[in-house]
Amino acid sequence: MRDLLEKARITDERVIYSIEILDSRLDYLPQFISSGTNLYELNHLAKRLASLSQWDLDCFEGMVMMDATQTEYAPITVERLINMTHSMEHCQIAYEAHDDASLGKFYADNGFVPELETLSERIFPWLDYSKIGKEMREGEGGVFTPHGYVLQNGEIAKTYQSGDAVPTEKPDYTVLLLVEKAQEQVVAGEMVQVNKSLLLSLPATDVAIRQATEAIGADSPGDCIFSAEDCIIPSLTKRINDSLYATEGDSYGLVNELAEQLHEMSDSDMRIYKAMLEVMPDDILLDDALDLAGHTEKFSLITEPASPADYAQMELRRMMSHEGDAGLERFCNLDGYGRFLMEKDGVVQTSYGLLEQQSDQTLAECLCHSDQLHGMEMK
Repeated sequence: MRDLLEKARITDERVIYSIEILDSRLDYLPQFISSGTNLYELNHLAKRLASLSQWDLDCFEGMVMMDATQTEYAPITVERLINMTHSMEHCQIAYEAHDDASLGKFYADNGFVPELETLSERIFPWLDYSKIGKEMREGEGGVFTPHGYVLQNGEIAKTYQSGDAVPTEKPDYTVLLLVEKAQEQVVAGEMVQVNKSLLLSLPATDVAIRQATEAIGADSPGDCIFSAEDCIIPSLTKRINDSLYATEGDSYGLVNELAEQLHEMSDSDMRIYKAMLEVMPDDILLDDALDLAGHTEKFSLITEPASPADYAQMELRRMMSHEGDAGLERFCNLDGYGRFLMEKDGVVQTSYGLLEQQSDQTLAECLCHSDQLHGMEMK
């Protein structure tokens, strides 16, 4: 999440930004979410929804529609939507009912209409089920959804408070490892294999790593399975897992060394390093990524320009007055001129900004293992 905000040049949570939901498995939901919604809270809502059963999701849709009918389809705060995911206790669903007539018949057939208790069932075919269903629906405040009739009899919970999902500090790790140990246990009279696991924050001392392995019943790290759950640089997560898989977990020391180097980086160097990694091929080895981390001072990151045309405009403003710049822009192919300047200056476009060489060395030449990357080209 932090990495995504950096790519959008949002480095301060106090800066107002907007979001646009392009797609959702719950296709009815985006229309109720404001463009000013906090991204961390929206992510928390998505996590909550992903944990719900289908019955829970059907209840959730009903609660959203109940709110919508009462507010003329106005946006619903994400705080309230999150609390809806905690409010299934008093929900009821009649999957057989999709309109007032089928709802009325459902209520009549199941004894939910006290006025009909004294009538013979032979009278039921002459009843006005639509009227019964309409009165019950309006009286209860229930709604029809594509899944049936949904009713929520209780109050929406207040489990979540606005702002709870917004992190105030950086994670206490640069790499988060999942450490697992397969063990045999007797379950219901049968011997089954169970994975005991814990999360280990890197960088970690040798003592902390040994304590983690002992905590899951392993004699040494060699008896464990390591995998990356998260990394402060998301693009490294797959490389870390590939390295751990290829070495059957033995490269955890290399991962810890990389985590230590990332821990020592300043925020500005971290952004430069992310841009450097983005330019490199996807299949570079983890030790190459570690070598690359020691060369951030040879590059700089220009964050304001987002395209070659922006770079051309920046150079034009630097070379002449604002008035001259404005006149020249009308006769320039700014995109083409910007690409020419970027190639001449050793500048590469990345998601984090424009990466600029500050020395004679290219990215490939910065690596110790240059023979492994012979013929490599920047992306």
